[in-house]
Amino acid sequence: YNRPCQFIRAIFVTCASWVMAFGPTASAEHPQPRRPDPHSNPCSPPSKSSPFLRGECLRLPKGEVNYQLHEPHADAKNAPLVVCLHGLNGSVSSFGRLSPLLVQAGFRVLVFDLYGFGLSASPSGRLDVEIYVDQVVKLLEGLKVPPTEKIFLLGFSMGGVIAVEFTNRFPERVQRLLLVAPGGLLQRSKTPCKPLLFGCLRTRLGGCLLAAATILACCCSCCVKRSLRGDKLANRFELDVREPVKFKDVSRENGERFLWNFHRSVDVYLRVLRRMPLWCEDFQDSYATLAKGRTPVLFLWGDSDCTVPYSEAEHEVRKLFAPRGVSCCMLPESGHGLLLEDAVQVGHYAVAWFCDLKDPTWKNCLDHWRLQANPVPSQV
Repeated sequence: YNRPCQFIRAIFVTCASWVMAFGPTASAEHPQPRRPDPHSNPCSPPSKSSPFLRGECLRLPKGEVNYQLHEPHADAKNAPLVVCLHGLNGSVSSFGRLSPLLVQAGFRVLVFDLYGFGLSASPSGRLDVEIYVDQVVKLLEGLKVPPTEKIFLLGFSMGGVIAVEFTNRFPERVQRLLLVAPGGLLQRSKTPCKPLLFGCLRTRLGGCLLAAATILACCCSCCVKRSLRGDKLANRFELDVREPVKFKDVSRENGERFLWNFHRSVDVYLRVLRRMPLWCEDFQDSYATLAKGRTPVLFLWGDSDCTVPYSEAEHEVRKLFAPRGVSCCMLPESGHGLLLEDAVQVGHYAVAWFCDLKDPTWKNCLDHWRLQANPVPSQV
């Protein structure tokens, strides 16, 4: 009895540690979770409310997508469009505090659940950068966004990987790119649970581990939900912010979302970690292609980010983007939860960047944070 219980606990702790390590995304919304109907379509009207924010639903070739398109006013069809891509464990709610700031500045804002997350479908097969780039393309087509219309692209954490790849493939469609603590630059040597991750999950044997973990999660979901309640759940999903105690309710809600459909959550996380290029060794060529292109790029990072630390990405970012004069603005004392804890400041940076603000203060800010090939001690 003890050994199976220890194994179950190990699988959940491993998945939870990966959730925290590769981009848990805080939400500004606070719906109450309910048990899902396993036979219902995620986007279909549910018999019971879910812990996720429900928007509009659009059927794409790979499945239905839950999205919201915010507009500054009723007659705003010609307003510039910002497309936001969330990170691992994210959803529409990830941009709940940032979207209103962009809308207030006159932008249309498109937020949506990536495949496998939130209320969007979880198609079979690989969950890799190819399928997510295709999701963005098909979603824009479904929303009748003309191929000739240039968009502003904002990628957070894992969403940064998708944003980079989309920009490389369709540079003519992206007017400006904002990467907020983007993935694809992590060092394998500093990854938690790396023997299991790189020695098994991301090898040919990964399919066996994926199937076993998903079956185990399906069989043991009730036990896991009973063992993780209240503070235990909040502590397991603690956010990477300055003052975690202030966001304990949000941490608990993130955990409740993960447990709401536990076997699907485990399945999707393992499939994403198996195929997505979240590490520098897998994605540095794509960043090199972006650096050689003409699309204006801005990086935004929290200098206390423990999930996607700038220290792991700094060398590659400087080497590739310093020759282009790209800036990387650092938010003092901000962690990976900067879209939640520092949404106003992130919004100011995003609006100034997308508007190509000519204000001298903004220009001085970009100059101050301009990347240098030979780093000097930073001053915040």
